[in-house]
Amino acid sequence: MLQQSTPAVSAGSVPGGAVAEALRLLVMRGIVRSFGTTLAVAGVDFVVNPAEVVGLLGGNGAGKSTLMKIVGGLVAADAGEISMAGQAIGRDHSPAAAMALGIRFVHQELSLCPNLRVYENFAVELPDVIRGLRWRAAAIAEARQALTAVFPGNRINPRAKVSGLSLSQQQMVEIARAAGHPETRLVILDEPTSSLGSKEAEQLADYIRRRRGEGVSFIFISHRLHETLQIADRVVVMRNGSVAWDGATGGIGQTDLVRLLGGTHRAAVAPEAAAADTALQRNAVITIAGLSAAGLRDVSLTVGRGEIVGLAGLEGSGQREVLRAVFAAGRGNLGPVRVDGDAAFVSGDRVNEGIFPLWSIDDNIAISTLNRLSHWGFVSVRRMREVTSGWFQKLRIRATDGSDPVVSLSGGNQQKVVIARALAADADIILLDDPTRGVDLGTKADLYKLFRGFADEGRAVLWYSTDETEFVECDRTVIMRDGAVVAEFGRSEMTGGRLVEASFRSVDTKADDAARRQIDRARKVEATIPTLIPVITFAVIFALCVSQSPGILSGFGMTLVFSAAFALSFAATSQLFTIAAGDIDLGLGPFIGLVNALAATWLVTTPWLAVGAFAILLAAYPLMGLFIHIRRVPAIIVTLGMSFVWLGFASLRLPRAGGAAPDWLVAMIKVKPPLLPMSVYLCLFPAVVAYLVLMVWRYGAVLRGFGANPRAIAAAGWSTGVAKATIYGFSGLFAFLAGIIVTANTRGGDPTGATSMTLLAVAAVILGGAAFSGGVVAPIGALFGVLTLVLIGTLLSLFEVNGVYLPMVQGLMLLAVVGIRTLLVRRSA
Repeated sequence: MLQQSTPAVSAGSVPGGAVAEALRLLVMRGIVRSFGTTLAVAGVDFVVNPAEVVGLLGGNGAGKSTLMKIVGGLVAADAGEISMAGQAIGRDHSPAAAMALGIRFVHQELSLCPNLRVYENFAVELPDVIRGLRWRAAAIAEARQALTAVFPGNRINPRAKVSGLSLSQQQMVEIARAAGHPETRLVILDEPTSSLGSKEAEQLADYIRRRRGEGVSFIFISHRLHETLQIADRVVVMRNGSVAWDGATGGIGQTDLVRLLGGTHRAAVAPEAAAADTALQRNAVITIAGLSAAGLRDVSLTVGRGEIVGLAGLEGSGQREVLRAVFAAGRGNLGPVRVDGDAAFVSGDRVNEGIFPLWSIDDNIAISTLNRLSHWGFVSVRRMREVTSGWFQKLRIRATDGSDPVVSLSGGNQQKVVIARALAADADIILLDDPTRGVDLGTKADLYKLFRGFADEGRAVLWYSTDETEFVECDRTVIMRDGAVVAEFGRSEMTGGRLVEASFRSVDTKADDAARRQIDRARKVEATIPTLIPVITFAVIFALCVSQSPGILSGFGMTLVFSAAFALSFAATSQLFTIAAGDIDLGLGPFIGLVNALAATWLVTTPWLAVGAFAILLAAYPLMGLFIHIRRVPAIIVTLGMSFVWLGFASLRLPRAGGAAPDWLVAMIKVKPPLLPMSVYLCLFPAVVAYLVLMVWRYGAVLRGFGANPRAIAAAGWSTGVAKATIYGFSGLFAFLAGIIVTANTRGGDPTGATSMTLLAVAAVILGGAAFSGGVVAPIGALFGVLTLVLIGTLLSLFEVNGVYLPMVQGLMLLAVVGIRTLLVRRSA
């Protein structure tokens, strides 16, 4: 019978009343939270003492993550009371307010901005620590110090882009960034070791113990019971949104915890019936012979039909690279990899590589079965629903219906959907990349039976796991270290001691260092490709122009080239800010035309009226950004609608080309500054300002991070609405300046004269190395993109080619450059 201990801190009331309550760090009473008809948290009491580690356990959908999101300010409670160090937390609780109270949250789904560098992610998270003109140096030092404090010998470069790090390294950055703040009092760790190797997990445990001794408290959420019992002072078990048990770790064992969680205890060794090795005399369906690529060194292994082979070893030793190499080979040969059959892949990174967030649960599962369920190109919806409902029930996905959005599920249930999709594909080979990460014990047991059932049907399973206890399910286990296979054990030979010994077995350090240098070089090449290509493209086009007309190198020739480019340079910079937010502005050209029409009329006749109109237009852009953000309307729809509004107002003010530019405005662009023509400075100005704003200004990292991962910026305490408005504010400013420049350059107005600038600006920004996904932009590269597009027109005229071919050539140039860039990035990766 389970005996509950009476720890110093419990969920219920204790003697001492208000005095004892005031001594606690976090107190939650009667917390309730519902999502539609689903009651996620049902009247929970939860407390944490200073310098205490509380293990929070529960199956998928038990309510633990929702409860912690309430603490972190990401979700509001429907009812209940919360206090932190005696200070009541109200309904206006937010991530920023949580951080101000000393609460740091390491999320199960990583909240890093992948387009930013490691130190920039630290700067986003720690604005009160990293500040001043030398913020970049401070951020690099802080990142290096925090990573070393938690994970000694981590080898993570603070200047590296997060997207270039492994999932394990990203998890390490996330943990170090949250735990390193000097004012931290409570750290919430939601599945922190799910992507870590055993070495890094032990380092984290040591860090938690050390920080606890310094007075910091931790809430440790994990499905790994042995870790929780080793680290935590007290354990709280949740089931169905309520607390099922609360007591000291000394009063409960792993077997009892499994029972409380709703499962049945599973032995730490393989069942006796399966303990003996079976003589597998089946044909190999996966054969790898001497694979040395993508960080792998002379890897050789085979997997036969009906066999489950595990890939073990320290995290980042090349296991995932082996899985991807097999999946890339498909049905056939790819160098040293031979695959005989169809392969289905289950990724451990369900957010970036697993679920389709805009789709329903059924659609996420069914996508792998469409070929089998379609006839003459038409899919039978009835048959598709039969397949998906079968897997829905088989994996016990916790949702009311398969038509529910997949994002409405908990993290563990989303992982079940990803697994169901792969298993439903009826493939000959199942590739598993840590498939049970974030999955509760009961579901794990069901999955083990499923995997064994697939093997019994004659399929092959290649399985990588960060949970060492899962390798008892495998017929053979291959241990990898630093990209090489260092050992292989049959089922009867496999022991925890042998696994640990092989995982830490020394390898050829010279080869290890050489492989690491090769990877570093590849990452540097990948990072420089977006910068070099626009420069090289410009240089080639410019050289061709000079070869036909050397006079371009003269002061007059340069003036002509840059004079044709500076208006587009301002327009491209405007579009660059919009693309940095992951949007596109289809109203840019008409907006420039409206500013041009007003400047050529009211700015001459009634300047005060023009100034008022300009102020309204400048305010319209950030308001438009806020509307897009708050109402969640696609930017392409809003900006398309506004393009007609801008064009309509411009046509009312100036029905046809005409008007005149103010003399003082024309005189401004005719000024002869030192060293270079005015047109050169006008081209450089917007690119330099955009570079300073986005790449040098500390808040620029927030803006770029927002473009790539708005949820990460919100979780770090920044206002995503302010970020959106700021980006659109800069976009509107440069669009306005483009309209003023067009007026001065043409000395008149034309409401439709700048319409073509919309797509030309997009082309220039993409030529310069930007990505439509958001957050990845290159201000200087965009300038080279502008100059390249302008020089293409010059080149065609020099070759006496009809100007009607200009848009066609510009389009082909854009496709060629983007295609080459994509190819080079893939090859370097």
